[in-house]
Formats: sequence, C-alpha cells, structure tokens
Amino acid sequence: MTKFSVFTLVSALACASGTSVAATDMPELNGTWVSTSCELRPQAGPDGVNPWHLTRSVVFNGDRIDAHFTTYADANCSAPLVELKFGGDVRVQGQSNVVNGAKNVDLIVNDYLTITPRMDGFTGFLNSAEPGSCGKEAWQTGVEQNIYETGCSVMGVAADTPSNEFEVLYVASGLLYFGARPVDGKSLDTPESRPTALQVPLQLASGGMTRQVGAADVRVPTHVEIVNFTQADGADPEEVRAFFENITVRMNQNDTLLYRTVAQGEDGNWLCINYWSSRDAMKELNAQAQSWTELTSEISKVAKPETFRLSSYALNQ
Repeated sequence: MTKFSVFTLVSALACASGTSVAATDMPELNGTWVSTSCELRPQAGPDGVNPWHLTRSVVFNGDRIDAHFTTYADANCSAPLVELKFGGDVRVQGQSNVVNGAKNVDLIVNDYLTITPRMDGFTGFLNSAEPGSCGKEAWQTGVEQNIYETGCSVMGVAADTPSNEFEVLYVASGLLYFGARPVDGKSLDTPESRPTALQVPLQLASGGMTRQVGAADVRVPTHVEIVNFTQADGADPEEVRAFFENITVRMNQNDTLLYRTVAQGEDGNWLCINYWSSRDAMKELNAQAQSWTELTSEISKVAKPETFRLSSYALNQ
C-alpha cells in the first residue's frame, strides 16, 4: 500500500499554523458541518497522484475544531477504508483575497489524532509499522487508537507534534467552504501554499449562531414566537437592542433558537420575532431563561415588564 501523510489522505483536513488563538473574529464558523455527498480528493504518493473518496463532519466551537473524516475504497463512499478523528485549535488571521468575505484561518491539530481501520488490508498496512511507531497496540479492524503521542511512521505522521496547514474558510447561506486542495495532492503546510480557490462545501447540520430574520441560512424552523412590549420611560433604543443581543448570545449556547429579529415601532413599542427549531425547544429554553437573573434583572431598565405579550404559532412547511 502507498505510503502517505495523514493530511493528504484526508486532504480537506486543513489544520494549520502555530499557536492557538480564539476564533472570535469568525463566529459564523460555530456549528456542525457535514458533507453534502461523497467527495473526491487528490492524493500524492510515490506512484503519482491518485483519487481518494471521503466524507467529512467538522465541528467548530469558538477557538476549537473537532472533526471526523471517513475515507472510502470506492467512488460511492459505500466501502469504508479508514476513519480519522482529530481535535485542536483555531486561529483566524484576517481577510482573504480568494473571495469577498472569506478569511485566512490557521487550524492546528494539537490535541488528538485517532485512526480506526475499517478494512483488513488497511489494518495490515498499519501493523507493518515498527512496534510503538504507529499506535501503542497492535491494530485491529474496527478498533480506534490515538496516534498523536506515537505518530505513525507508515503514514508519515510525526510523534507528539502539532500538524499545521494554512487554510481559507468561507461561510455563506448555511454552507462552509474550505480552500481547494492542490491538484498535486500536496499539503498546505506553508503560508505560500494557502489556497487561492474554494472546494465543494459542507452544509450546516446543527448549531451555529442565531441569525436575524432574512439572513442567509438553510436551517428550517418549525415554530415562531412573537413578543410585543413597550420600552421603559427614558430608555435609549440602543440599550433595548443591546439587551436583546445579550439575551441572544446566551441563548446561542443552545442551537434551537435559529433566527431572531427585533423591530422598533412608534411610541416606544417594540416587536421581537423568534424562529425556533420546535415548540418544545422554545418552551424548554424560555424556562431556562427564568434562571438567568444576571440578565433578566436588567429588563426593567429597558422595557416595562407588564407590557410583555407573547404568542406562538406552528409554521406550515
């Protein structure tokens, strides 16, 4: 079997450069992103560039990435060959010139890197490594091992060493685009190798930040909640908006409030529209909010509590 780097095997991995910094400059990354179909990638080896097929599931949460890639032995992604899971840190470097809104992002695999062989042939390939140079135990098909500490000599993975690549990420309409892989199958391991084009996107499966109504997103709500209220005497409208923004940030710890918009009417009247994943999710999170005293205690400064009127409706799909 061809010797390869773990990062070119799952070439969409994109895990990059240096030390960790919070990815607060790109909160739209947060959520679980998955492949829309079986994907094709180039893979460099001593015999030239070969095609590899894979599916991806990537979770971004603040300054962290956790991902699960499965590589297949066939073009239909029906015969799993090997699974790789990895975790590490995220560093947003700034705007990219690849496409308007894209950003240069360095991703760093410095926490764990696991392999689960799914075919006996691949298991034998891993067992061809010198003992202790690719996992601590003999490999068995279907059994996962963390190779971060030992590395994996037959895959070109160094022991106890962060794996770095330089990426471009772009989020739009509920889709996440990584940078396109080099056609020669090489890694993105230098700033000069950062992609100059985008590849087939991942779609948002769950999580993500609450967006304003009308924002580009593919998540479909099933329940809508309407809140009417009157602002407190002397309250600044900007304070009203800031209060609800703080509430939204807190609610974003749960991925069930999908959209929110707050609109100002005449004579101090306001309208808040919340789109939820379900009625039960709405009731559960609203119940939790009753205990957020550090936030709700401030409500009388921006709104008259006795004026709040709530109603909710099931959406017709």
